[in-house]
Amino acid sequence: MVRLYDRLMVERWVVDSYGYPESLLTDPRLASLRKDLSPATVVLIDNVAQYYFAHHTTPKGGMDPPETFPQLSPPFPCAFYEYNVDLAMWNVVFTGGPGRCVRAGLLLHAVSPDLVRIRGIEAWSHLVLAGVLFIQVRRPTGGDTYGPAIAMFLGIDRDGQATSPLLTQPWGFRDRWMEVVPEHDVRAICRLAGFALPVFLAQSFLHCRNVSTQQHVPPPKLSKAFNRRHGRPLVQFKTLAIEPMKEVLRKQGRIEQNGLPKALHLCRGHFKDYRNSAGLFGKHKGLFWWDMHARGDLEHGAVVKDYAIKLAN
Repeated sequence: MVRLYDRLMVERWVVDSYGYPESLLTDPRLASLRKDLSPATVVLIDNVAQYYFAHHTTPKGGMDPPETFPQLSPPFPCAFYEYNVDLAMWNVVFTGGPGRCVRAGLLLHAVSPDLVRIRGIEAWSHLVLAGVLFIQVRRPTGGDTYGPAIAMFLGIDRDGQATSPLLTQPWGFRDRWMEVVPEHDVRAICRLAGFALPVFLAQSFLHCRNVSTQQHVPPPKLSKAFNRRHGRPLVQFKTLAIEPMKEVLRKQGRIEQNGLPKALHLCRGHFKDYRNSAGLFGKHKGLFWWDMHARGDLEHGAVVKDYAIKLAN
């Protein structure tokens, strides 16, 4: 199957002007954005998105923001997360209306706060997650369009916790776009950012011991045919195996009765610094990473500690 990432690498991008003069758009950024997309690790999160919209949203459009998730440290230097958008997901984000977006993808990478001076990002943030949401839109007249839609920024601290709300703006308008576009239009456009939220849950899942990733290679014949038509093979991609995590939440947390916030206490992954002390267990000096893990059996009240220790890169 051809992924959104594959289409973005070969198709002409269309940036929606939302009825405003196209002179407000800045096309030169498209070339640099395509270069940013090229080295990204591609991760398919259809199962995570289905889980997010089932447990982290309400029928009236309420959606759990990134700051509610326990660990947002980027697992990859640069990644592109994508998934199919069904009508039920569209109705959560826009509370009704015909679904136009059929696939969403978020290009996400971490940068130093010194390089991104965004109002609302705390100066003491350890990293800033900078993202661009891409969407595949089905046109009423037939055919699909592809392109960037929303830019977003989120500050995180050393423990992977959000230090700011998710800041969003329509992608591609020139720097003085806020002087031209009314605030109510900006809010309406930025509702598209709701399609990026499952990505932050996926990042938290990637820090869990009982969530693994699987590497997938596209079928050789399909990849060869795509290469013959477009000059590049289909991309290899990763998926997340979250069934063990869902089983823990179902059995221990009784998620159907309690909801996700009460279903399970998730201990955040975090660093422990033993460089200037006697060392871990009195002998191992260095900076160590404690993975996020499930703790506690809500039915029996037991507390089980099962730490994995990894040297930080």
